[in-house]
Amino acid sequence: MVTVAMSLAAALSLVAGWSAGVSALLATALVLIWNGAIYLDSSALTAGTVQAADKELRGATMGLHSMCGYAGGFIGPLGVGLALDLAGENPLGWGIAFGHLAIITLTGLTILRRLAASVPQSIRTAAAE
Repeated sequence: MVTVAMSLAAALSLVAGWSAGVSALLATALVLIWNGAIYLDSSALTAGTVQAADKELRGATMGLHSMCGYAGGFIGPLGVGLALDLAGENPLGWGIAFGHLAIITLTGLTILRRLAASVPQSIRTAAAE
């Protein structure tokens, strides 16, 4: 579910950004759909974080989990603004602005998949029970 949701969010980010030159209404609709896709993996990621956390460190782990989400919500708009300042408020600028979000999303997915692959099967099986 996480791979599908993050891939969908990255694709929608790209399409939404590059659609700004086609139609403001289309871009708005795509941004709204993209926003929904961002939340598709939220419950799976949160549940996985809780399950993977050491029982004595669950509170701290969830605090770090939340902080990472809020950091992305803070840094993302700064990157969009920077891209628009550098490339201009034109279709290219909007494409780059939203494109950088797709790159960040896919980077996060790659990190998650590598982390999951590094966890021994015995631990993954125990966490799933």
